[in-house]
Amino acid sequence: MAWQIVGNERSVAFLKGQIESGKLRHAYLIAGPAGSGRRTLALAFIKALNCQNPPQQGEFCGHCPACRQIDAQSFADLTVLQPAEGTRDLRIDQIREMQKSLVLAPYLAQYRTVLIPDFQQATSAASNALLKSLEEPPARAVIILTANARESLLETIASRCETVRMSPLPVQAAQEALQQQFGIAAEEARLLAHMSAGRIGLAVQMAHDPDLLGRYQQALEQLRELLPASKRSRLSFVEGLLKKKASNREQFSWLITVWLPFWRDVLICASNAELPLIYTSYEADVRRAAGLVSLPEIRRIIHLHEDALDQIDRYVNPRLVMENLLLNLPRI
Repeated sequence: MAWQIVGNERSVAFLKGQIESGKLRHAYLIAGPAGSGRRTLALAFIKALNCQNPPQQGEFCGHCPACRQIDAQSFADLTVLQPAEGTRDLRIDQIREMQKSLVLAPYLAQYRTVLIPDFQQATSAASNALLKSLEEPPARAVIILTANARESLLETIASRCETVRMSPLPVQAAQEALQQQFGIAAEEARLLAHMSAGRIGLAVQMAHDPDLLGRYQQALEQLRELLPASKRSRLSFVEGLLKKKASNREQFSWLITVWLPFWRDVLICASNAELPLIYTSYEADVRRAAGLVSLPEIRRIIHLHEDALDQIDRYVNPRLVMENLLLNLPRI
């Protein structure tokens, strides 16, 4: 069965080659933006490692008990570590519990595998605890981390993993893939390819959940309205959000997460970098901002957003975080 990873053929070929050569690393880091297929690639790799009826080396059947159980995350030799319900961070006690099972011999498969998605969210204590398993890897064990970027992890962690990078597709290629492989109509595929910035996983999520696409569009429209607004209007905007039933922390974090790539697009335009824009549907707004805001100011704005997300993660009062962010944005 094909790995069904759209784009990133080099990453797929590399992991297949690792299996075919029999020279597996003890740890892999699959790095790329959310929605680029990190988790899908990780699970395909795990199935190819453990399939009971592989059609050929480096492939998997997708139908045997091992493949089905891996998809359901119920496979005896697979551990998937994620933050506990109601928390955002992976904790040190979860790492230590995993390490106890990792030293045991595989129960059914050739390898005991651990998948830790979004490892950039791990606490420093959890990251340091994982070092023990990376420095002294148990036999017949494979650890797979995913993260938004290699640079988001401690260098001591990243340097001990084989890094596999995932990239968004060019928007046109993403549109074609959505039409041909997922049966999405041309106009919808074009919109999804632009809004997801070529991240096929995110585009498919949006296709299945129209509310998600609407939330992205609404967040960007809100930013468009806030940029020329007065400080009073910006504070009124925050006041309006506070009246909604949704968690203040979650809705503020969502907005900042959607706005941050807009400013990265502005930085790309202002610096004339030969990189694709993420929000191509808002290119006119991006270029206008790039022409009115200096490069140092753009970098400051990006840091403001990153700091705001960090403060929300550390449970700083979300209202104060959002008000500080909006009051420090230039009026465009």
